Amino acid sequence: MKKILVLLLFILFSPELFSQYVVEPTVTGLNSPVAFAFLPNGNVIMTHKAGPVRIYNLNNTIVSTFWNFTDSCQSGFERGTLGICLDPNFSTNHYVYVYYVHLNPQSLRVVRFTENNNLGTNPLIIFDYPVGTIAGNHVGGNIHFGPQGKLYITIGETAVSSNSQLLTNPKGKIIRINSNGTIPTDNPYYDDGNPSSNNDDRIWCYGLRNSFDFCFSPINDSLYATENGANTYDEVNFIRKGKNYGWPNCEGYCNPYNPAFKQPMHVWGSPLPAVTGIMVYNSTVMPEFNGKLLVADNDNGMIYKLELGNAPFYDTVTTRTQAFDLDGLTALMQGPDNYIYALNGGYTTTGKLYRIKPSTSGTGNQNTPEGYELKQNYPNPFNPNTTISYSIGNAAIVNLKIYNAMGQEVGFIVNEYKYAGTYNIEWNAVNHPSGIYLYKLTAGDFVAERKMVLIK
Repeated sequence: MKKILVLLLFILFSPELFSQYVVEPTVTGLNSPVAFAFLPNGNVIMTHKAGPVRIYNLNNTIVSTFWNFTDSCQSGFERGTLGICLDPNFSTNHYVYVYYVHLNPQSLRVVRFTENNNLGTNPLIIFDYPVGTIAGNHVGGNIHFGPQGKLYITIGETAVSSNSQLLTNPKGKIIRINSNGTIPTDNPYYDDGNPSSNNDDRIWCYGLRNSFDFCFSPINDSLYATENGANTYDEVNFIRKGKNYGWPNCEGYCNPYNPAFKQPMHVWGSPLPAVTGIMVYNSTVMPEFNGKLLVADNDNGMIYKLELGNAPFYDTVTTRTQAFDLDGLTALMQGPDNYIYALNGGYTTTGKLYRIKPSTSGTGNQNTPEGYELKQNYPNPFNPNTTISYSIGNAAIVNLKIYNAMGQEVGFIVNEYKYAGTYNIEWNAVNHPSGIYLYKLTAGDFVAERKMVLIK
């Protein structure tokens, strides 16, 4: 007990005001949103508890209803259309994965879709676990791919605490499967490949109550998960293969200590905040958060900044500060612009997707250009490298192509969604002959081209 009290005093909560940041809504009027993911073009694809999966742009416009589970989704209480993620190879296969509670028969499902022109096609069930009659809460759950290309799913114990310690079902667990639904043979409790006999081979770790979300650190691949407690403690756990996290035997730190259970790396005491979204920020755009673990809560709408210790494992928390005070939150993500995005969701009909960014910046680089410009490359003439600079006044899908004197395309060096700003990109012409080349920029309705000379 003395050790725990010392630790709690060391991790003393201290509010912190980040006045150098601004919080702005990008999408509003959302009905019970739960989770979201960024598409390569900068749009977001988002689940809504009652069934719709929609794509939005960040100018507060619905692009499409990707899929609608409304007729087949059990959305009572904490159930519904919940987790979503993209395949690591989305750019080539266009796979989107959705975790939801199916209505009849009631089951926990993950469906894989193929995105085609912002619509979901070819639904394929890759995970289906019948649950029969359940209380309606503690079903998790989000889904994310790990660094080895395996799909992880967090599932609550469906309000039956004994489930968490059973290795025969996926409840109260984080499970791990292949992207096609098959089971990796290196899972810790893999025995015969049949999850219905002996161990449930899909289990990655167990002893969880209702781990709402989790994330993989882009710094060292560590896996962190939020855990909703019953009455005493909410937790952040450092997830390890095969470990038992103690529920229902322990809530928060086990007292007395029990080596059979892995202790949480951080806890919140009563009144519990209902921790939800979690992410490790990895950019110098917002340096105060670089390398920090960020955790959101649903009851208070806070975002907490957790300083990680014990490098290079980063499996301890040394300090916790309150970074932002918003509305009830369900998800956090780092956007392609390296800003923080926080989803105000859950039981609300007026949900919002917030963007948190430095107050000194525009929507792109710090000095946002007023218009569009394609600048002359430098050096010119060149051999074999040259730098091409361009500016865009608004976010747009940007294409930058290189053509030879015959008008043949010889290089496609930019093809992605870009935020307003000035960009520099280097072209290496080591494999091209001397001559006159044309480079052409397309950004929204803006089109410009210039000539450059390669001399070898």
